[in-house]
Amino acid sequence: MKKQIIIIGIIIMGAISSCDKFDVSNENPDVALAIDKNPELLLTNFQRNSIRNLVGGSWSEGNLMGQYGARIVFTSFDLFDWGDQGGTWSTLYLAIRDAKELEKIAVENELPSYEAISVIMQTWMFSILTDMYGDIPYSEVNQAVDEEPNYTPVYDTQQAIYANMLVELERANTILSGSNLGLVKGDLVFDGDLAMWRKFANSLRLRLALRLSEVDASTSQSVIAGIFNNPSSNPVMESNEDNAVLQFLAANPDAHPVTEESVYRVGSYNEYRISEHFVQLLQSFNDPRLDFFADPTANSVENGTPEIQGMQNGIVDGPAYEYKGGDAFLSKFNIDYFYFQPNSNQARLMQYAEVAFIFAEAAQRGWITASAQEYYEMGIQANFEYWDVELPADYLARAEVAYDDTLETIMKQKYVALFYTDYQGFIEFKRTGFPNTIAPGPDAFYNEYPSRFEYPSEEESLNSANYKEAVQRIGGDQITTKVWWEN
Repeated sequence: MKKQIIIIGIIIMGAISSCDKFDVSNENPDVALAIDKNPELLLTNFQRNSIRNLVGGSWSEGNLMGQYGARIVFTSFDLFDWGDQGGTWSTLYLAIRDAKELEKIAVENELPSYEAISVIMQTWMFSILTDMYGDIPYSEVNQAVDEEPNYTPVYDTQQAIYANMLVELERANTILSGSNLGLVKGDLVFDGDLAMWRKFANSLRLRLALRLSEVDASTSQSVIAGIFNNPSSNPVMESNEDNAVLQFLAANPDAHPVTEESVYRVGSYNEYRISEHFVQLLQSFNDPRLDFFADPTANSVENGTPEIQGMQNGIVDGPAYEYKGGDAFLSKFNIDYFYFQPNSNQARLMQYAEVAFIFAEAAQRGWITASAQEYYEMGIQANFEYWDVELPADYLARAEVAYDDTLETIMKQKYVALFYTDYQGFIEFKRTGFPNTIAPGPDAFYNEYPSRFEYPSEEESLNSANYKEAVQRIGGDQITTKVWWEN
């Protein structure tokens, strides 16, 4: 027995001593342990987080700011109690951090396709941040992990940010013009189609260049004409097939965030109604898109005389809920399409219709040799097609719609086309002043229509010196402080 115990002990000791001879690993080969070997994980994550945040912001704030929608209860935001919208700031900056990390990995590992997509997505996010806040941290962002970490980035001027964003998009276009770019995985927007990304880069460059129309017209004209006159080198969106959109899925957690499937409460959805302003504009066109965007009031349906009635913006709680008779007398946004269907409504980063309207405006201003009317009408047609609403045969000839060589006519239709697209309808109103029917409501806290969000309160304590410098430079941290490009 003793002999047997000794033999067993020797075997065990031998096994222990020989463990280093076996290449054994407890790592799961199916798990991504090194992010630089799996850049698609970063791409999917920051696309999903940033886009979903802006879809939610578009519904709850952007539609009110652009007066597409109005609230019947909890109306403080509609009265211009905007606050700092710190959630948008933090979500986009976290997404930008991941996008910059993807760009770094792509450069180090010679993955130009990921590099270009990262640059485009960064620019899209930065453009929304600077349009909504003004001067923001830009050039020194994402330096906290450097050898000499920087936790207090400077606020760059909006003018400098715009200049660099245009350069970055041109760089992305150049990268994507190359060959052997490599496949892309994890792309929620274009599923790795690099030709589509290139069109988005140049279309976004058109948007940003036009934003400078009132403060740097020479740059605006130069960039837009350069793209228009060299389509082979600067391809842009040419139809709705090229739209930069995210298609949601039918089930949570990838359904549209403002739907029943995503557990967005129907009560919360019903707090928002189509605005009186939007209804009146569409009615002035005798526009069938109105019947798609909104449902007839419950009262009118019950009486057998269905009609759409809008809610006025900027009415204080109490009277707002009683406006026109109350809830049953005010139209909801198309609840079947926008709420009960989990994935019919896309996230819209940019659409072809906007490109057509940009070229229409450029032609109207004399910046490009083209027919402003032709591009204007193509923009209208594209938006009808996008929403799958039949364009009436006489629509383009109607008095309120027919092209008359004015910026106002272009902008009214562009405004309709920008419905439910982050904050773009509001931003373009602040650039041009159109539609000039947008105005503060009767109980609004300001007589002047606001221009921006206030900086998040944390900035004053965590990045105090740079925050204070920026506030002094822009003229105060109020929502009525104009941004640099504003008309």
